[in-house]
Amino acid sequence: MVRTESTELHSVGRHLFTAGFSASLASGITAPLDVVRIVRMTTISATGAMEIVQKTFRTQGLGGFWIGYSSEAVRQWTYGVARIGLHRIFSTKLSEIKQRELKSHELLACAGAAGLISVPLQIPFDKIKIRQIKDQWYHGDPRYRNVFHGLSSFRGCPDFGPDFRKIFPAAMARTVVTNVAGIGTFDILKRCLAPKLESNVSATTSTLIMSALSSFCVILCMAPLDSIRNRIIANPSKYTGLLAAIGMVIREEGPLAVYRGASVTAGANWIHNFVILNVFEIAGRFWDRT
Repeated sequence: MVRTESTELHSVGRHLFTAGFSASLASGITAPLDVVRIVRMTTISATGAMEIVQKTFRTQGLGGFWIGYSSEAVRQWTYGVARIGLHRIFSTKLSEIKQRELKSHELLACAGAAGLISVPLQIPFDKIKIRQIKDQWYHGDPRYRNVFHGLSSFRGCPDFGPDFRKIFPAAMARTVVTNVAGIGTFDILKRCLAPKLESNVSATTSTLIMSALSSFCVILCMAPLDSIRNRIIANPSKYTGLLAAIGMVIREEGPLAVYRGASVTAGANWIHNFVILNVFEIAGRFWDRT
């Protein structure tokens, strides 16, 4: 089929919209786990996940588990669109240029490049969300009322630039690893396993299986990086950068401290990645029928 400008734009729009929709839906589902893991990672006094759940429900009700979601939803329509949508655009375009299926390392490179581009889009929203959650836990009153109040407060803030530079390496490492382990691995599995699976099961079941496998890759690779990034965002005055943060955490709290909250992080990211990949594929098929 000859690709016209109209079909090209249709394809780009499809990838970007389904990426934003699937990512924002997934973040709404995993928001309660996000609250628990961020408090667990950034609050030494919290003894465990159940204590956090009980205190959050007792002091804030059910709404306490969705603190910071306004920031997370907007984040996913920017960062999520870039991280997932651009990967599919890059890999589709590269495959057209080479006139063949991409090799595994090429798919992983596309995932890494999309993850790298998306990093600056996530940091302001992560800063708002994580500080909202931490402030609510410590003080009972987040400094940012919502995402727009948070963004407006950054204007003219002398600390935003230095904080951004401290956070960027940790955010970059986390996002590139997550994209390569999650989205890149999923596309490799889709190419290698889908033909075999779909001869025995439906396309939806095949997607469920492959997304489950790629989600396990994500949780194995990114839990420590997620913990360090969240710590830097929550307390940028304490940590000067990625390597310094890793060294300080290990020195002061022991090597296992980088895995604090890892079980909740694993659950949250497994569900998040699983929902994104399945909704992305299903929404894409629905888009193609309309």
